[in-house]
Amino acid sequence: MSSISLIIPTYNNDSTLRACLESIKKQSLAPNEIIIADGHSTDDSINIAKEYDCKIVYEDRGTRAAACNEALKIAQGDIIVFTDSDIVADKEWLKNLSKTFNKMDHEVACVAGPHLEYPDESLFGKAVSAIYDTIFGGRWSEQVKSIFDKEERFVQSAAGCNAAYRREALEEVLPFNESLLTAEDTDINYRLIQKGKKLFFTPSAIIYHQRPQKHKTFRNKSKKYAIGKIQFFRTHKVGLELWHLLPVLYFLTGLFLSIVLFVNLWIGVGVAVYFGLYIIAIQIASIVQTIKYRQWQFLFMLPLMFIEGHIFWSLGILQEIFASKKKRE
Repeated sequence: MSSISLIIPTYNNDSTLRACLESIKKQSLAPNEIIIADGHSTDDSINIAKEYDCKIVYEDRGTRAAACNEALKIAQGDIIVFTDSDIVADKEWLKNLSKTFNKMDHEVACVAGPHLEYPDESLFGKAVSAIYDTIFGGRWSEQVKSIFDKEERFVQSAAGCNAAYRREALEEVLPFNESLLTAEDTDINYRLIQKGKKLFFTPSAIIYHQRPQKHKTFRNKSKKYAIGKIQFFRTHKVGLELWHLLPVLYFLTGLFLSIVLFVNLWIGVGVAVYFGLYIIAIQIASIVQTIKYRQWQFLFMLPLMFIEGHIFWSLGILQEIFASKKKRE
């Protein structure tokens, strides 16, 4: 049987790390080692990790890619599994990842599973899931599909919070790209596919992943993922589609129309219609999700969250575009 190294990047996550490690302790197939890759936490994370006999390494760049690279320097397993410190795992999680590998041909370099809603998730966390589960929130992306889809299939990417790799395949494309703020998982998966490897998704390998718990965290995550999207595109010249830019184009166009309003007041009607259609669209989506999730508070929460998510995604896109332009100059 293959040996398993479990890698968990963390930084100041003592509020969730204990529950994460407790769920790992209860696995029907125990990992051979657990490696905590820490960004120099100032809370109780390291003490908790020591309680569970984890190996501990430290990274200095403040990115998930750097954390993964540091952990891989000491990992001994034939199968390398990555997850996050704000998850709890189904007790059959690692067993089902391993079983799926065993029935796959050797070209399958990665097996991934879903990251479902966290146990006793907060109302705000549930609202984040409802946002993701719409076309306005990224339901079309491979990463979000892995939250909701329930069919086995070959995929083009795998979320880094629930992905296992054959060591020899992973070593062909290492290291993780530490220049990426996010999308390090998308980057490593893309490079594997370029090598002719395959990625497979199985719904049986389940973890439960906590969503952002506050507006600030949700906004920051939207911005960071947008920055990572542009960084990945700049690296590989793929992965950026029109719908990734639609929020940016929409708000920039609206800003232009608002400026022109001072020249011709009749344009104010056009501005009102322009933004009115957007408000109507997200309100309809909010109503649908309110009914689907049976949470009446969503009717008031989701419209604001759609807007702030789109604004901060747009800010992240623009920030990275202009930052990369400045670097070239």
